[in-house]
Amino acid sequence: MKSMKQLFLIPILMFSLNSLAQKNETMTNQDIVIKFLNGFNNPTQIKASLDLLAEDYKFKNPMIQLNSKTEFIALAKEIGAVVTGINITNIIENSDWVATFYIFKSSIPGLESNLASEWFRLENGIIKESHLIYDTSEWRKFYKQMKSK
Repeated sequence: MKSMKQLFLIPILMFSLNSLAQKNETMTNQDIVIKFLNGFNNPTQIKASLDLLAEDYKFKNPMIQLNSKTEFIALAKEIGAVVTGINITNIIENSDWVATFYIFKSSIPGLESNLASEWFRLENGIIKESHLIYDTSEWRKFYKQMKSK
């Protein structure tokens, strides 16, 4: 009788351990956003970051509004040429929303360190939209100078 109980306990224990392992592999919305932003710190990880975006991803910042992942990828190539890193200082998750506060660094003289807040909405582990907020006054001057050259 005792060995019969053990025989039943082994599959139950194995199932329980397997379930726990699968739960640990599941990323939270916060984990997904961290992985996305970290891609801008390491060019070898940017593809993994962009894979976290929905095809109909919506991106908005004070200067631009994009309506697809394809449009954002084109922008990300430009961003990657000047952004040298993102340092998340605060992050919080509430249901489908993740709010971040971070410092992004750039290689542009006078714009080396920038404070930003970005709000992300996720569905089923995919980033559907984000709203980036930062002071664009100096950035606008930079872009204006670039266009005049």
